[in-house]
Parts: sequence; structure tokens; C-alpha cells
Amino acid sequence: MYRLRLSIAFAVLVALVFGQAAFVYWGAERVNDYARHSRLTSDILSGLLELSANKQRLRVWTSQQLMGAGALPETRDRLLERMHAGAADLAQMSQRHLESWHRIAASGDGHVPPEVEQLVDISRLLDDNIAELQSQLQRLQPLSDSAQFSSVWQQINQVFDTTHGRDLRDLLNGAIERQQRAIPIARAATEQGLDRLRLQALVMAAVTLAVALAWALHLNRRLQRPLDRLLEGTQALQAGALEHRIPIGSGDEFDHVAGHFNAMAAELQHHRLEADAALRRLEDAVQARTQELQDAHETLQRLDQRRRQLFADLGHELRTPATAIRGEAEIALRGGDKPADEYRQTLARIVGGVKQLTGVVEDLLLVARAEADQLVMRPRPLPLATLLAEAIDQADALAALREIQLHAEPPPARSLIVHADAERLRQALVIVLDNAIRYSHPGGAVHLGWRRTGQEVELIVRDQGIGISAQELPHVFERFVRGERAREHRADGTGIGLSIAQAIVQAHHGRIGIDSAPGQGTVVSIALPCGDDAGATMRPA
Repeated sequence: MYRLRLSIAFAVLVALVFGQAAFVYWGAERVNDYARHSRLTSDILSGLLELSANKQRLRVWTSQQLMGAGALPETRDRLLERMHAGAADLAQMSQRHLESWHRIAASGDGHVPPEVEQLVDISRLLDDNIAELQSQLQRLQPLSDSAQFSSVWQQINQVFDTTHGRDLRDLLNGAIERQQRAIPIARAATEQGLDRLRLQALVMAAVTLAVALAWALHLNRRLQRPLDRLLEGTQALQAGALEHRIPIGSGDEFDHVAGHFNAMAAELQHHRLEADAALRRLEDAVQARTQELQDAHETLQRLDQRRRQLFADLGHELRTPATAIRGEAEIALRGGDKPADEYRQTLARIVGGVKQLTGVVEDLLLVARAEADQLVMRPRPLPLATLLAEAIDQADALAALREIQLHAEPPPARSLIVHADAERLRQALVIVLDNAIRYSHPGGAVHLGWRRTGQEVELIVRDQGIGISAQELPHVFERFVRGERAREHRADGTGIGLSIAQAIVQAHHGRIGIDSAPGQGTVVSIALPCGDDAGATMRPA
């Protein structure tokens, strides 16, 4: 309803504006016609006076020519040219003046005066008269002594003043007098047109203003009450009263706005409830996160305890060979000279201790390089059979020492190739075999097998040892980590063997996994890319 009323109001105002614009345009055209009529009247008068003056100057030249007073032909030609131009301008202005009067007559403000049409006829007669004058004056010669000046001059005047039997001088003088009288009349008509236009414009402006005020008062009365209700609703929402609703029932556009407002208030109320619930969930999440941080703190404490244990283990691992070396050296130096064989045996034991110490240091350096991503590999084609044979040879001595049976599946064909650093990969396999042997019970068995799946070969080491608990299994590849069962079974050890093996296997684009259960043994699998030639590619780590 309000939309229709507003549309009608705007349509009426636009129509009034367009009507006023059209009226102003029409009035401007009327004033322009009056102004053009007045200007043409003045221009015609000026043209007539100029034409009359040039004609008089041409009379003077003619008298000079007849009397032989040195009249120049150039002066005659210049005057005739001016008269031709003036006559053409006068003809054009007369025609425009006639058209202007026709427009004024068509608008009902008057009729075309006969003088205007006579002025058009005069302009045509002037063209013929000037042409005849030019013809006569070009043949004009100075009079001889026997010629009668009065008769010749009368003949010339006849050419100047008469054309087609009509007295051109009287016509021209009459036209000048009429134009002089018409100028004030044209100016007065222009002023009257401006006055009428001004009055009509004021009336149109007053009508437009009155209509606009009437519509404004009407719409203000009809809009005030619903706007007050909307303002009351917004103030209630601003105060936090989300349950406030605007009453509806009028069925107009404001009812639609009020309905949307009520829906928005309900949505805001719903969002507030959700925000309160989210706040409670956030508090719960913060509490849970706090608990996680506490757990992380406890984990860090355990790691710190593990670090302390690591330093203790490293001290033990380094102190044991160092103490042995020092003891052997002190025994050799104590007392008198000894046989050379005894010195040789002592030096051999010292060399063994140095090798053990060097091995521990090298393991620590390898872990440091792997952590810094500086573990250098020198890959080359390596038959898998050679790798398995060398690893078994190294593990056989330790297995025999601990009364462990070491079983190996028949080696693969020598055409099965891995692209690897032979020394590093053998070291990783020996670490796995060494762990399987060391953490097995005397009389137990360790089995080394292999199988090929597509472009990979998998090495499997299976033992019947002490096993690993489910809680400790995810941490077996962490550096310097040893479980409780491992410490109980074997006091020595640094806990870096499996982390070294993992770094070496990953540097060969392989993967290593472990599965175990307490008291049931452990299975370690190493998967490596392989082929029938050395086509695999390995990155240095």
C-alpha cells in the first residue's frame, strides 16, 4: 500500500517536473523567437541604411565620372560589391524575418504584417536594380564638351531610382521608416513575452510546491506510527531485550518489515543461546587443553628423566672401555719389566677397548649426522645375497657366544640387486640381528628370512626373546630409549641402535617396522626397493 502511494507521489512529482521543464523549454523558445525577431528588425534596418549609403556614394562616383573628375574604376567596383553583398544579406534576413512572423502568427500572438512581405519584394527589386546599375556604370564615360549634362544625369538617376516601373527610392525610404518604427514594437513584444513566461513559471512552481507539500504531509501522517514502532523495537534490541516483538496486523509494507524484524530478533536470540553453549564448550575445551598441557609437562619430566638416564648410560658405556684401557696400561707399567708376550697381550686388550670406545663414539656421531640430515651415503649396485651372507657372518659369532641358534633362509639369486651403501645397510641389518640375539634367552633361536613383493624386497628378523610391551612399542625408534624389560634383561646398552637402523633404511628410500608382544618375541621387517639391475635411485641423507 505504502509502496503504491509512494510510487504515485513520485510519478506525480516527476510529471510536474517534466511539465515544468517542457513549459520552460517552450517559453525559452518563445522568448528566443521574440529576441530573434527584434534582432532581425535591427539588422534589417542596419542593412537598409548601409545599402542606401553605398548607393549614395555610387551616385557621387557617377557624377565624378561624368565630369571627368578622376573617378577610379576600383571605387565603383568596391561599392557595387558591397551593394551586392548587402542586398544578399538583406534578402536572407527578410526571408528569416518572414519565417519568424509566421511562427509568431502560428502561436496566436499576431499576424504577418504586409510590410514584411513588401520587404521581401524590395530585396528582389534591389538585386535587379544593382545588376542594371552595374551594366550602365561599366559603360559610363566622361561627357564631351558638346554633351548636355542635365539629360545624361536625369537618365542615370532614372536607373538609380526606378526598377520595373516602380520608384525604388520611395520603397527603400519607406522600408527604412517602417523598420525604425518596428524596432520599439519588437522590443516591447519581447518584454511582454518575458513577463508572461515569468508569470507562468511562478504559477507552475507554486503548483509543484503545493502538490509536494500536500503529499509530504499525507505521507508523514501515515508513516509516523509504524516508524515509531520500528524505532521502539530497535531500542529494545539495543538494550538486550531479544524477546521483544513488534505487533503486526495492518497488512502493509511496514508489516513485512516488522515481520522480518521479529524474525531477526528470534534469530539473534537463537544465536545468543548458541553463543552461550559455545562459550561453555570453549570452557570445557580450555579445561581439556589445560589437562593436555599438564600431561605434556609430565611427559617432559619423563623425557628429562630419560635424558638423565641417557647420560648415565653414556657415562657407563664410555667409562667401561676407558677404565679397562687405563687398567691394562697401569698393570703393564706397574712393577718390573715383563715378557714381550705379556706386553703384546696387554696391548691387544687395550686395542679391543679402544675399538669398543670408538664404536660408541661412531654411533653417537651417526645419530648426530642423521638428526642434522647430513648422513652421507655412497650407493652402488649390491646383490642381496652378498648383503645377507656378510650380515650372518658378523652375527654368527655373537649368536654362538650367547648360545643362540641363528637360522637363515637360502639366499636369493645374485641377480636380485639393491642400490645401496653396502657398509651402512649391513650395519642396519647387523643392528637388528644383534638386538634379536642379545634380547633372546639362551637356547633360543633367531630366524632371518626374505621375500620379494613387486619392486620391493622385505627382510624379516624373527626372535623368541623377551618381547616389547604395547606401551613401549611406539617409542622403540626414539633415540636413547630403552624399556624396562630391556634394562632388566641387559643393563648395558645406549638405546640408539634401532634409531640408527631406521635412519639408514630411510636414507635408502625404505621403511622399517616392528611388531612384538611381551614373552612372545619380536618381528622386525625392513622393506627396500630392488630390481634385477641397479636401476633404483637413492638420495643421500
